Amino acid sequence: MKTKNSIKKAFQLSIAFILVLCTNIYAFAQDVPKKVDVNINTDNGGTVWYGQPWVWAIGIAVFILILVIITRSNKSEKA
Repeated sequence: MKTKNSIKKAFQLSIAFILVLCTNIYAFAQDVPKKVDVNINTDNGGTVWYGQPWVWAIGIAVFILILVIITRSNKSEKA
C-alpha cells in the first residue's frame, strides 16, 4: 500500500513539475515589448476646458449653492 501511495505521489509531483516547466517556457517565449514613445506635451491648439481656472470657480460656486439648498430644505422640513 505504501508503494502505491508513493508511486501516486511521485506521479503527481512529476505532473506538477511538467506543468510548471511548461508555464515557464510559455512565459519566457513571450515577445519582447515594443518601445512605445508617448509624448504628453503635445500642443493641440490650446488647453482643455477644465484646465481653465474660471471653470473651476463656477463649478465650486454651483456645488456650494446646491449644498446650501439641500441643507436648508432639510431644516425647513423638520420645523
